[in-house]
Amino acid sequence: MQGPWEERDGVLRYRTRGGVEIYRLPMRLFPELDGYVYLILTDSHRILVDAGSGLPESWEDLQRGLEIVRARYGCRVDLPSLTAIVITHGHIDHFGGLTFVRQQSPAPVFAHELDRRVLVNYPERLITVAQELRHFLSQAGVSPERQAALLNLYLSMKTMFQSTSVEGLLGDGELLFGILRVHHTPGHCPGQVCIQVDEVLLTSDHILAHTTPHQAPERITRYTGLGHYLESLRRVAAIPGIALAFGGHEDPILDPYGRIAAIEAFHHQRLERVLEICQEPRTIVEISRALFGRQYGYGVLLALLEAGAHVEYLYDRGYLQVANLDQLEKEPEVPIRYRRL
Repeated sequence: MQGPWEERDGVLRYRTRGGVEIYRLPMRLFPELDGYVYLILTDSHRILVDAGSGLPESWEDLQRGLEIVRARYGCRVDLPSLTAIVITHGHIDHFGGLTFVRQQSPAPVFAHELDRRVLVNYPERLITVAQELRHFLSQAGVSPERQAALLNLYLSMKTMFQSTSVEGLLGDGELLFGILRVHHTPGHCPGQVCIQVDEVLLTSDHILAHTTPHQAPERITRYTGLGHYLESLRRVAAIPGIALAFGGHEDPILDPYGRIAAIEAFHHQRLERVLEICQEPRTIVEISRALFGRQYGYGVLLALLEAGAHVEYLYDRGYLQVANLDQLEKEPEVPIRYRRL
């Protein structure tokens, strides 16, 4: 993809109007997921934005990316010389690499307070979310055997991380180090932040170039959910002067405001589709199948959560009702069926 940047050996460099250099370092996060971390350089700062997943391939890619910055761009930077590490949100493909990075870097870690607990008490996070997820799957209409399999999938790639300290908190509107403007954008994750550097916005997983970032119901984790996400999209759309956006995955975004409008329109179309599906009483399992067809592996869980987020949005706003209320009163564990009002 061509744009107002240069790229050498896969590492992209962009220099902002204020003279800040932003480097995009590619990495394999999981076997079927690629993404990026970012290095922000000024005369006095060496800031790493996100740290990868913690898988060996991710760690090797980070080291390789830093070597390219040194060898091909002539910048003397390595992990020990970092002045700060900024975590954009509490999903393991963005913070899991801290386990490795902190072995070589004494730099302080910054995160939003709503994701602080994920980093500093990770085992608690896994247990509490697994409990909420199990309850959601039960009410969605997933069989007990399938619930166990999906929970195992959820936990399978998340046990490598060890809790770590967070030295600084990212506040909405804060100008960190005089160069990074923090925008709190909950929805995809409670503590999701976008980082503005002059005319550039690092959107992490809040805005992506091609896919619509994954949503999950707020009933599982507070400050997630489609309502928060759409509100955050509108807040970013109101930020003036953003000429270019870089996400945590996929291509750069040359028209950030147009991309925001497209994502918002997509979700409203999906909401209308859910209402069509719910002309007759439907469980979330049935809604998920109607929306996404047959899924496999981790895709099953992602589809259920995405469907659940849209159902929750419509139910909370009075567009859906529980169709089997009498049955639920007698059998609290029975799957909930939703019908359009």
